[in-house]
Amino acid sequence: MDKQLVEDSLSEQLRQRLQAVHVHAEIDSTNQEAFRLLESKTAGNHLILADAQTAGRGRRGRSWQSPAGGGLYMSLLYHFSADSVQLQGLSLVTALSVHSVLSSLSSMEIKLKWPNDLLVGNKKLSGILLESRIGDATLPIIIGIGINYALAEDVKAEIDRPVVALDELNQSPPSREELAASLCSQIVKNIDRYCDSGFAPFQAHWNANDRYLEADVVIDSGNSRLIGKSLGVDAEGALILQTATGEQLISGGEIFPSLRDANEVNDA
Repeated sequence: MDKQLVEDSLSEQLRQRLQAVHVHAEIDSTNQEAFRLLESKTAGNHLILADAQTAGRGRRGRSWQSPAGGGLYMSLLYHFSADSVQLQGLSLVTALSVHSVLSSLSSMEIKLKWPNDLLVGNKKLSGILLESRIGDATLPIIIGIGINYALAEDVKAEIDRPVVALDELNQSPPSREELAASLCSQIVKNIDRYCDSGFAPFQAHWNANDRYLEADVVIDSGNSRLIGKSLGVDAEGALILQTATGEQLISGGEIFPSLRDANEVNDA
């Protein structure tokens, strides 16, 4: 990836919000590099990109296949005031930001899977991993994003779930550098709105694009499972689940369309 092209694709206003752009040919993971920047007391907000990752990570410790040129692997290290943000809402806002950018590039419908995956049909296009660490006066949050950009068939065969890549949705997708700049711009724009007004302004957008709205689902939290009908998210970003005993608000876990799917993923 070309660092200069990334920087040239950023608006002047956005460049002023970033301390630096980091581009690596290969790295363990962009999120891990963000943690290293924090540990070294590097100040400011940072955009980190890699052409390949040797230890890419998804949610719940899963690996993320990261071959050279096959995906967009990026992390935005962003500092918040400690009382200005909730991770749950920010995770959904990030997914909505990615959805806005990728939907503008595809004629096929892209849907959201709570809390932060993007799907085309039942195939995964993008995943998001937010991590945080308490800072001295701020709350630094690492917003990690993986997008399948152009995956070879042998790479797809190694992934434990159906996937789709951007080049299948758009014959002439923008370069990964331009895509990274667009995503960063949309994320920062939505971060500003979220910090000002919370998740409520994003609620309708999420529910309009929720893959499993009104569907019977299983929520797997790792230690327990709940079965019910998904009623979308509330104004805080919590999932509303209609169960046999009434509505419950779910703030963490993973959603599956069936118990069989939940078992297959957990057994993988």
